Amino acid sequence: MKALLMQVVGFGGYALLVILLAGQAFYWHETRRFFYLGGRKLSLTISVSTFVATWMSAASLIGYTAWLYSDGYQAFTASVNGWLLGLVFLPFTVSKLRKSRALSLPEWLEENFEDSRLRKVSALALLVAYSLYIVIQFRVFGSIVSNMLGTPPIISSILIYLFVIYTTFGGLASVAKSDALNLAIIVLGITVGAIFVIKQVGSPMKIHGIIAENHPHLLETLDKRGAIFTFSMMLGWGFGVASNPQYAIRIMSAHRPKSAFSMLWISALIIGWIYACTTLIGLGGKVLSSSAASDQAGSLYHLISTALPPQIYTLLMIAILAAAVSTANSQLLLATCSFCYDLFPSWSAHEEGDIIREDRFLLINRIGIGLIATFCLILSQLPLPGILDLGQYSWAVVSICFFLPMYLPGKKKKEGLFIAISAALVLHTILVYVFQIRPEQALLPSLLVEGALWSLLSRRSRI
Repeated sequence: MKALLMQVVGFGGYALLVILLAGQAFYWHETRRFFYLGGRKLSLTISVSTFVATWMSAASLIGYTAWLYSDGYQAFTASVNGWLLGLVFLPFTVSKLRKSRALSLPEWLEENFEDSRLRKVSALALLVAYSLYIVIQFRVFGSIVSNMLGTPPIISSILIYLFVIYTTFGGLASVAKSDALNLAIIVLGITVGAIFVIKQVGSPMKIHGIIAENHPHLLETLDKRGAIFTFSMMLGWGFGVASNPQYAIRIMSAHRPKSAFSMLWISALIIGWIYACTTLIGLGGKVLSSSAASDQAGSLYHLISTALPPQIYTLLMIAILAAAVSTANSQLLLATCSFCYDLFPSWSAHEEGDIIREDRFLLINRIGIGLIATFCLILSQLPLPGILDLGQYSWAVVSICFFLPMYLPGKKKKEGLFIAISAALVLHTILVYVFQIRPEQALLPSLLVEGALWSLLSRRSRI
């Protein structure tokens, strides 16, 4: 009862802080630029907070840690290496994104390559990809809390659903303010959890030594399916991070270009620290456990719930909730932008100074937020593939739409990109659902076909 009371108080305190922080970002007179980009005036501190908090989803904290607990260092090679590889690409986008007046990446495509069809196809792809990733946040948190407290998963999913809707209603300013709290909780919870595990075992080197003695297979860095499988998974995550609009929006919304660059390198340090802590929790959990259960996440977090004192356990659970909220609200905002602003640009076909029509358009956005979140909540209760598979598919779709346009010189290749992206999306879907190829492995041939087709069509148009 004491532990349950502590969890109720902890969740209640978190809810109150979220309401207060996010509520400060609600303004009477908003514009679409403020709603989607925070007026492009986010400070460095807020930019770093929202970048890292958005990065650290529940899939990152739970999926990676449980995978590490089950399969060892190959989880780091295939996932974290890829995520950090994507972070290396992002500074090369700062100049081109900051020069644009676009409010979304689909609009940036239309503006940069002078084809309105690009905006529609990429917006539709983002709507699908982000809806799936929001489903991941609902499912992961619902599953973990269900394992911990014995409550039905739908109850836990509704909890995060309410947090996500509330923090998204105020637009990016609201999301970013709540992310400052979320990041602080994530860093504190994961750090305290890692310190406790180290104290239980002895030291990081002792954790490694016990793993080497009792579970030597966990020291293998490549997946048992081979180096190509590991490499393709790493590239899939890397390309997805490098071309993900949720990070591009953080670059576009920073107060100055210098702030955007500073945001990236400071965020890299914080992200590295969080991954170091989650790695210690995953491997240390394996040392403290006698055997792995078939349900990796359930086994790991059941172990943590019984090994950790109630205070630390509660803090770690709130950190997981904060990670789920901080990712889901960002992607819900972008999914709504794709639907209301990019798929149906006529809804916003008026000057930003027209206050009445602007308010109506933002009301439509808030209705869209509620509808998309409700759809994702329902979808999260259905039998779907695992969280890493859903994540890989989402990131692959994002990569196909944006990776080549963002990183290849395209000023002289404006023609043919719509056909190339459409063909790559169709090919990827066929490879995944007809030939049962994993999304990250299907991504590489899809990108090759996209690049070759784009080059061929643009060359023909110049002849």
